[in-house]
Amino acid sequence: MASVLKGIWHFFIPRERTLIYTTFDEGQYFRVKSRLSAAGVPHRSKMNGGMSATTQRAAFGGKATVQHELYVHKEDEHKALQAIH
Repeated sequence: MASVLKGIWHFFIPRERTLIYTTFDEGQYFRVKSRLSAAGVPHRSKMNGGMSATTQRAAFGGKATVQHELYVHKEDEHKALQAIH
């Protein structure tokens, strides 16, 4: 039961809260994400500018952009930065 509550807690308040990388380039996002995975750095992603914003921009002839953000644990920040540079 405790692990279920802990899982719910981490769903709403994730441990990975230190922002280490932001990009609008999907290819660059996947390159950095794979470097973090290869280095064994736990991380999570957040994407801003989802479907409704993308649809609105496309309807008016604008370019559909999505902002990709990668987060890590504070204690993994140094290791993550080494992995991506």
